[in-house]
Amino acid sequence: MTELLHVLTIFAISLLASCVATAMLRKVLINKSILDNPNERSSHTIPTPRGGGLALMGIILLGWAGHGSASLAPLPGFWFIFIGSIVLMAISWLDDLKNLSPKFRLLIQIIVVVISLWGINHDGQEIKLFPVIVPQWVDYIFIGLSWVWFINLYNFMDGIDGITGVETSTITFGLVLIASYFSWQPDAFYLPLFVLAATLGFLIWNWEPAAIFLGDVGSIPLGYILGWFMIFLIIKGMWAAAFILPLYYLCDATITLLKRAVRKQKIWEAHKEHCYQIGVQNGLSHKAVSLTILACNIVLIALALFLSTDYPWYSLLIALIIVFSTMKLLKKKQSQ
Repeated sequence: MTELLHVLTIFAISLLASCVATAMLRKVLINKSILDNPNERSSHTIPTPRGGGLALMGIILLGWAGHGSASLAPLPGFWFIFIGSIVLMAISWLDDLKNLSPKFRLLIQIIVVVISLWGINHDGQEIKLFPVIVPQWVDYIFIGLSWVWFINLYNFMDGIDGITGVETSTITFGLVLIASYFSWQPDAFYLPLFVLAATLGFLIWNWEPAAIFLGDVGSIPLGYILGWFMIFLIIKGMWAAAFILPLYYLCDATITLLKRAVRKQKIWEAHKEHCYQIGVQNGLSHKAVSLTILACNIVLIALALFLSTDYPWYSLLIALIIVFSTMKLLKKKQSQ
Protein backbone atom coordinates (compact mmCIF):
# COMPACT_ATOMS: atom_id res chain seq x y z
CA MET A 1 0.00 0.00 0.00
CA THR A 2 2.84 2.36 0.87
CA GLU A 3 4.58 1.59 -2.41
CA LEU A 4 1.39 2.24 -4.39
CA LEU A 5 0.92 5.57 -2.62
CA HIS A 6 4.52 6.48 -3.47
CA VAL A 7 3.96 5.66 -7.14
CA LEU A 8 0.70 7.62 -7.30
CA THR A 9 2.31 10.61 -5.59
CA ILE A 10 5.21 10.72 -8.06
CA PHE A 11 2.81 10.33 -10.96
CA ALA A 12 0.44 13.05 -9.78
CA ILE A 13 3.17 15.56 -8.92
CA SER A 14 4.98 15.03 -12.24
CA LEU A 15 1.77 15.32 -14.25
CA LEU A 16 0.63 18.46 -12.44
CA ALA A 17 4.09 20.05 -12.60
CA SER A 18 4.31 19.40 -16.35
CA CYS A 19 0.83 20.81 -16.95
CA VAL A 20 1.55 23.99 -14.97
CA ALA A 21 5.05 24.43 -16.43
CA THR A 22 3.65 24.07 -19.96
CA ALA A 23 0.97 26.70 -19.27
CA MET A 24 3.57 29.13 -17.93
CA LEU A 25 5.96 28.46 -20.81
CA ARG A 26 3.18 28.98 -23.35
CA LYS A 27 2.66 32.54 -22.14
CA VAL A 28 6.39 33.25 -22.41
CA LEU A 29 6.60 31.82 -25.94
CA ILE A 30 3.63 33.91 -27.06
CA ASN A 31 5.14 37.05 -25.56
CA LYS A 32 8.45 36.31 -27.30
CA SER A 33 6.63 35.53 -30.59
CA ILE A 34 8.22 32.09 -30.76
CA LEU A 35 5.51 30.64 -32.96
CA ASP A 36 5.11 27.92 -35.55
CA ASN A 37 3.50 29.71 -38.48
CA PRO A 38 1.49 27.49 -40.85
CA ASN A 39 2.72 26.83 -44.38
CA GLU A 40 1.80 24.51 -47.24
CA ARG A 41 3.39 21.53 -45.44
CA SER A 42 1.78 22.23 -42.05
CA SER A 43 -1.15 20.37 -40.53
CA HIS A 44 -2.23 23.39 -38.47
CA THR A 45 -3.87 26.62 -39.65
CA ILE A 46 -3.07 29.22 -36.99
CA PRO A 47 0.27 30.39 -35.48
CA THR A 48 0.97 28.23 -32.42
CA PRO A 49 3.73 28.51 -29.79
CA ARG A 50 6.48 25.94 -30.27
CA GLY A 51 9.06 24.80 -27.75
CA GLY A 52 6.80 23.06 -25.25
CA GLY A 53 9.48 20.42 -24.90
CA LEU A 54 11.35 22.82 -22.62
CA ALA A 55 8.67 22.33 -19.97
CA LEU A 56 8.15 18.61 -20.59
CA MET A 57 11.84 17.72 -20.62
CA GLY A 58 12.55 20.08 -17.74
CA ILE A 59 10.10 18.22 -15.50
CA ILE A 60 11.42 14.82 -16.63
CA LEU A 61 15.04 15.70 -15.96
CA LEU A 62 14.19 17.35 -12.64
CA GLY A 63 12.43 14.17 -11.53
CA TRP A 64 15.25 12.02 -12.85
CA ALA A 65 17.87 14.06 -11.04
CA GLY A 66 16.11 13.63 -7.72
CA HIS A 67 15.48 9.94 -8.22
CA GLY A 68 18.88 9.20 -9.74
CA SER A 69 20.82 10.84 -6.93
CA ALA A 70 19.14 8.49 -4.44
CA SER A 71 19.18 5.36 -6.60
CA LEU A 72 21.19 2.37 -5.44
CA ALA A 73 20.98 0.59 -8.79
CA PRO A 74 20.76 3.08 -11.68
CA LEU A 75 20.13 1.77 -15.16
CA PRO A 76 23.26 1.29 -17.30
CA GLY A 77 24.44 4.64 -18.66
CA PHE A 78 21.88 6.69 -16.70
CA TRP A 79 24.00 9.76 -16.02
CA PHE A 80 25.39 9.70 -19.57
CA ILE A 81 21.79 9.74 -20.84
CA PHE A 82 20.94 12.53 -18.44
CA ILE A 83 23.76 14.73 -19.75
CA GLY A 84 23.11 13.67 -23.35
CA SER A 85 19.48 14.76 -23.02
CA ILE A 86 20.56 18.21 -21.89
CA VAL A 87 22.98 18.51 -24.82
CA LEU A 88 20.33 17.49 -27.33
CA MET A 89 17.83 19.86 -25.75
CA ALA A 90 20.26 22.75 -26.10
CA ILE A 91 21.09 22.02 -29.75
CA SER A 92 17.44 21.38 -30.62
CA TRP A 93 16.31 24.62 -28.96
CA LEU A 94 18.84 26.53 -31.03
CA ASP A 95 17.46 24.74 -34.08
CA ASP A 96 13.91 25.71 -33.12
CA LEU A 97 15.06 29.34 -32.98
CA LYS A 98 17.61 29.59 -35.79
CA ASN A 99 17.28 26.50 -38.07
CA LEU A 100 20.71 24.94 -37.67
CA SER A 101 22.34 22.91 -40.42
CA PRO A 102 20.98 19.32 -40.60
CA LYS A 103 24.56 18.03 -40.93
CA PHE A 104 25.62 19.83 -37.75
CA ARG A 105 22.63 18.50 -35.81
CA LEU A 106 23.29 14.98 -37.08
CA LEU A 107 26.95 15.23 -36.07
CA ILE A 108 26.01 16.22 -32.51
CA GLN A 109 23.50 13.38 -32.32
CA ILE A 110 26.11 10.85 -33.48
CA ILE A 111 28.62 12.10 -30.90
CA VAL A 112 26.01 11.91 -28.12
CA VAL A 113 24.96 8.39 -29.12
CA VAL A 114 28.56 7.13 -29.33
CA ILE A 115 29.38 8.52 -25.89
CA SER A 116 26.12 7.08 -24.52
CA LEU A 117 26.91 3.61 -25.86
CA TRP A 118 30.36 3.89 -24.30
CA GLY A 119 28.71 4.94 -21.06
CA ILE A 120 26.41 1.92 -21.04
CA ASN A 121 29.41 -0.33 -21.61
CA HIS A 122 31.41 1.60 -19.01
CA ASP A 123 28.71 0.79 -16.45
CA GLY A 124 29.48 -2.87 -17.01
CA GLN A 125 26.72 -3.79 -19.44
CA GLU A 126 27.37 -5.21 -22.90
CA ILE A 127 24.67 -4.98 -25.57
CA LYS A 128 24.12 -8.13 -27.59
CA LEU A 129 21.37 -8.23 -30.21
CA PHE A 130 22.74 -10.61 -32.83
CA PRO A 131 23.82 -14.26 -32.28
CA VAL A 132 27.12 -14.82 -30.48
CA ILE A 133 28.87 -15.74 -33.74
CA VAL A 134 28.46 -12.11 -34.87
CA PRO A 135 31.28 -9.83 -33.62
CA GLN A 136 30.32 -7.44 -30.81
CA TRP A 137 31.27 -4.38 -32.85
CA VAL A 138 28.53 -5.24 -35.36
CA ASP A 139 25.96 -5.00 -32.57
CA TYR A 140 27.22 -1.58 -31.53
CA ILE A 141 27.29 -0.19 -35.07
CA PHE A 142 23.77 -1.44 -35.78
CA ILE A 143 22.37 -0.22 -32.48
CA GLY A 144 24.17 3.12 -32.75
CA LEU A 145 22.83 3.79 -36.25
CA SER A 146 19.36 2.62 -35.20
CA TRP A 147 19.45 4.94 -32.20
CA VAL A 148 20.38 7.94 -34.33
CA TRP A 149 17.62 7.02 -36.76
CA PHE A 150 15.08 6.65 -33.94
CA ILE A 151 15.98 10.11 -32.60
CA ASN A 152 15.27 11.65 -35.98
CA LEU A 153 12.16 9.67 -36.87
CA TYR A 154 10.68 10.72 -33.56
CA ASN A 155 11.12 14.29 -34.72
CA PHE A 156 9.76 13.58 -38.21
CA MET A 157 6.61 11.98 -36.82
CA ASP A 158 5.69 14.89 -34.57
CA GLY A 159 3.39 16.53 -37.11
CA ILE A 160 -0.16 16.70 -35.72
CA ASP A 161 -1.81 17.51 -32.42
CA GLY A 162 -1.31 14.88 -29.74
CA ILE A 163 0.47 12.24 -31.81
CA THR A 164 3.85 12.25 -30.06
CA GLY A 165 2.19 12.64 -26.67
CA VAL A 166 0.16 9.50 -27.40
CA GLU A 167 3.18 7.59 -28.72
CA THR A 168 5.41 8.55 -25.80
CA SER A 169 2.70 7.81 -23.23
CA THR A 170 1.93 4.36 -24.59
CA ILE A 171 5.58 3.35 -24.97
CA THR A 172 6.42 4.41 -21.42
CA PHE A 173 3.22 2.87 -20.06
CA GLY A 174 4.27 -0.39 -21.70
CA LEU A 175 7.71 -0.10 -20.11
CA VAL A 176 6.18 0.52 -16.68
CA LEU A 177 3.95 -2.57 -17.05
CA ILE A 178 6.85 -4.75 -18.22
CA ALA A 179 9.14 -3.63 -15.39
CA SER A 180 6.37 -4.28 -12.87
CA TYR A 181 5.35 -7.64 -14.35
CA PHE A 182 8.91 -8.99 -14.35
CA SER A 183 9.85 -7.33 -11.01
CA TRP A 184 12.85 -5.51 -12.47
CA GLN A 185 14.97 -3.04 -10.52
CA PRO A 186 13.13 0.10 -9.34
CA ASP A 187 14.76 2.43 -11.88
CA ALA A 188 13.32 0.37 -14.75
CA PHE A 189 9.90 1.25 -13.37
CA TYR A 190 10.33 4.79 -12.08
CA LEU A 191 12.31 6.38 -14.93
CA PRO A 192 9.66 5.67 -17.60
CA LEU A 193 6.99 6.58 -15.02
CA PHE A 194 8.40 10.11 -14.81
CA VAL A 195 8.30 10.37 -18.62
CA LEU A 196 4.75 8.99 -18.76
CA ALA A 197 3.38 11.42 -16.19
CA ALA A 198 5.16 14.49 -17.58
CA THR A 199 4.02 13.63 -21.11
CA LEU A 200 0.39 13.36 -20.04
CA GLY A 201 0.68 16.75 -18.36
CA PHE A 202 1.97 18.24 -21.61
CA LEU A 203 -0.63 16.37 -23.68
CA ILE A 204 -3.39 18.31 -21.92
CA TRP A 205 -2.13 21.39 -23.80
CA ASN A 206 -1.12 19.59 -26.99
CA TRP A 207 -4.43 17.77 -27.60
CA GLU A 208 -6.54 18.98 -30.50
CA PRO A 209 -6.76 21.90 -30.91
CA ALA A 210 -3.17 22.22 -29.70
CA ALA A 211 -2.35 25.30 -27.64
CA ILE A 212 1.39 24.58 -27.87
CA PHE A 213 3.72 22.37 -29.91
CA LEU A 214 6.52 20.17 -28.63
CA GLY A 215 9.21 21.47 -30.99
CA ASP A 216 12.55 19.83 -31.71
CA VAL A 217 13.59 20.67 -28.15
CA GLY A 218 11.07 18.03 -27.02
CA SER A 219 10.86 15.45 -29.81
CA ILE A 220 14.63 14.99 -30.25
CA PRO A 221 15.53 14.26 -26.59
CA LEU A 222 12.37 12.15 -26.19
CA GLY A 223 13.48 9.98 -29.12
CA TYR A 224 16.92 9.72 -27.53
CA ILE A 225 15.53 8.69 -24.12
CA LEU A 226 13.06 6.18 -25.54
CA GLY A 227 15.82 4.72 -27.71
CA TRP A 228 17.82 4.13 -24.52
CA PHE A 229 14.84 2.38 -22.94
CA MET A 230 14.61 0.10 -25.97
CA ILE A 231 18.31 -0.74 -25.59
CA PHE A 232 17.62 -1.64 -21.96
CA LEU A 233 14.93 -4.07 -23.16
CA ILE A 234 17.49 -5.64 -25.49
CA ILE A 235 19.92 -5.97 -22.58
CA LYS A 236 17.16 -7.75 -20.66
CA GLY A 237 16.71 -10.19 -23.54
CA MET A 238 13.41 -8.68 -24.71
CA TRP A 239 14.59 -7.64 -28.16
CA ALA A 240 11.17 -8.27 -29.74
CA ALA A 241 9.48 -5.95 -27.23
CA ALA A 242 12.08 -3.28 -28.05
CA PHE A 243 10.86 -3.30 -31.67
CA ILE A 244 7.16 -3.85 -30.92
CA LEU A 245 6.49 -0.98 -28.49
CA PRO A 246 7.52 1.82 -30.93
CA LEU A 247 6.59 -0.13 -34.06
CA TYR A 248 3.98 2.27 -35.43
CA TYR A 249 6.45 5.17 -35.47
CA LEU A 250 9.20 2.90 -36.80
CA CYS A 251 7.12 1.67 -39.73
CA ASP A 252 5.34 4.89 -40.71
CA ALA A 253 8.56 6.92 -40.64
CA THR A 254 10.92 4.37 -42.18
CA ILE A 255 8.67 3.25 -45.04
CA THR A 256 7.64 6.80 -45.92
CA LEU A 257 11.18 8.14 -45.93
CA LEU A 258 12.51 5.16 -47.90
CA LYS A 259 9.93 5.98 -50.57
CA ARG A 260 11.11 9.59 -50.58
CA ALA A 261 14.74 8.47 -50.81
CA VAL A 262 13.93 6.25 -53.82
CA ARG A 263 12.35 9.28 -55.48
CA LYS A 264 15.55 11.20 -54.69
CA GLN A 265 13.74 13.67 -52.43
CA LYS A 266 15.46 15.18 -49.40
CA ILE A 267 14.26 13.08 -46.48
CA TRP A 268 15.04 15.78 -43.90
CA GLU A 269 12.73 18.32 -45.49
CA ALA A 270 9.19 18.79 -44.14
CA HIS A 271 6.44 17.01 -46.08
CA LYS A 272 2.94 15.56 -45.66
CA GLU A 273 3.43 11.99 -46.86
CA HIS A 274 3.35 10.01 -43.60
CA CYS A 275 0.28 7.79 -43.18
CA TYR A 276 -0.96 9.81 -40.23
CA GLN A 277 -0.70 13.01 -42.33
CA ILE A 278 -2.57 11.40 -45.21
CA GLY A 279 -5.28 10.43 -42.73
CA VAL A 280 -5.73 14.10 -41.82
CA GLN A 281 -5.73 15.11 -45.48
CA ASN A 282 -8.40 12.48 -46.15
CA GLY A 283 -10.76 13.96 -43.60
CA LEU A 284 -9.81 12.54 -40.21
CA SER A 285 -9.34 14.95 -37.33
CA HIS A 286 -6.01 15.09 -35.47
CA LYS A 287 -7.85 13.58 -32.50
CA ALA A 288 -9.18 10.66 -34.56
CA VAL A 289 -5.73 9.87 -35.97
CA SER A 290 -4.07 10.02 -32.55
CA LEU A 291 -6.77 7.83 -31.02
CA THR A 292 -6.39 5.30 -33.85
CA ILE A 293 -2.66 5.10 -33.13
CA LEU A 294 -3.47 4.80 -29.41
CA ALA A 295 -5.66 1.78 -30.11
CA CYS A 296 -2.90 0.22 -32.22
CA ASN A 297 -0.35 0.84 -29.47
CA ILE A 298 -2.51 -0.76 -26.79
CA VAL A 299 -2.44 -3.99 -28.80
CA LEU A 300 1.34 -3.61 -29.22
CA ILE A 301 1.75 -3.25 -25.45
CA ALA A 302 -0.18 -6.50 -24.91
CA LEU A 303 1.99 -8.31 -27.46
CA ALA A 304 5.21 -6.97 -25.93
CA LEU A 305 4.11 -7.87 -22.41
CA PHE A 306 2.56 -11.31 -22.85
CA LEU A 307 3.94 -12.83 -26.05
CA SER A 308 7.30 -11.31 -27.00
CA THR A 309 9.41 -13.20 -24.45
CA ASP A 310 8.33 -16.75 -25.30
CA TYR A 311 7.40 -16.19 -28.96
CA PRO A 312 9.46 -13.22 -30.19
CA TRP A 313 9.14 -13.81 -33.93
CA TYR A 314 5.42 -14.62 -33.80
CA SER A 315 4.72 -11.57 -31.66
CA LEU A 316 6.72 -9.34 -34.03
CA LEU A 317 4.86 -10.74 -37.05
CA ILE A 318 1.48 -10.11 -35.42
CA ALA A 319 2.63 -6.61 -34.43
CA LEU A 320 3.60 -5.85 -38.03
CA ILE A 321 0.19 -6.99 -39.26
CA ILE A 322 -1.49 -4.72 -36.69
CA VAL A 323 0.67 -1.73 -37.63
CA PHE A 324 0.31 -2.16 -41.40
CA SER A 325 -3.45 -2.52 -40.96
CA THR A 326 -3.49 0.71 -38.94
CA MET A 327 -1.45 2.52 -41.59
CA LYS A 328 -3.80 1.27 -44.31
CA LEU A 329 -6.82 2.37 -42.27
CA LEU A 330 -5.40 5.86 -41.83
CA LYS A 331 -4.77 6.20 -45.58
CA LYS A 332 -8.33 5.18 -46.44
CA LYS A 333 -10.37 8.06 -47.85
CA GLN A 334 -13.22 9.13 -45.60
CA SER A 335 -16.75 9.09 -46.96
CA GLN A 336 -18.20 12.58 -47.31
